[in-house]
Amino acid sequence: MVSELTCINSCVLGQGATISFVNYFLIAIIALSAMALIFFNRRLSIKLNLFLKSTFLTAIFAFLITLSYSSENHPLGIFNAVHTIALFLVIAFFATSYVFTPFIAKIGLKRRIDRKIEGILAKEAAKLGVPSPELYLFEDSNKSAFVVSALSKTVFISTGLVESFNRKELRIVLMHELLHLKSGFFNLKRFFYSIRAGFFGLLPIRLEELDTIEEMRLDSELMKEGMDIMKIRGKL
Repeated sequence: MVSELTCINSCVLGQGATISFVNYFLIAIIALSAMALIFFNRRLSIKLNLFLKSTFLTAIFAFLITLSYSSENHPLGIFNAVHTIALFLVIAFFATSYVFTPFIAKIGLKRRIDRKIEGILAKEAAKLGVPSPELYLFEDSNKSAFVVSALSKTVFISTGLVESFNRKELRIVLMHELLHLKSGFFNLKRFFYSIRAGFFGLLPIRLEELDTIEEMRLDSELMKEGMDIMKIRGKL
């Protein structure tokens, strides 16, 4: 136990004053943001909640990196092994989700080809100045649409949605999904979820605020273009 405490102290102090300062600064950020989330969570606005969660998770990731650097010349102990494994898992989860998410999302879905919808998607993508993603129209009576952004960017739409919406409404749905791609929030969300995965999901952090803020922002953009996004949401 004493040797582990010595190892922890040695890792945090690092190889010099600069690393030691950075480590203690990150520890302070982690502790302060965690306390704010624990004691004031329900009193904070959505944006402030997200800011604190983002700060907490980013500080943890930065701390893992500095610990890995400052402990590279230390003998492998439990603390050293834990933070090294956690850092590896964070990076591995981010990388694998970035590569394999489109393939995982397609598992169990039966695809249907519709050139007209593909044409609408390509046209709207050109208007927004983003590369046209792959369209994956899948057979499902439920009305659903979502987008996957990784090595392969794909818009998923169910046949139930296509059959329930007219052309104008379908265009709004496609634009909404394309705006998700344009905003690039997927990598931010993937980054935060990767940190949680690095700790086997034990960090009690939920990131629903990220989706809420993103959806509100995209809805606002569509309404500025005169599109009745609230009507679309009412039909989903």
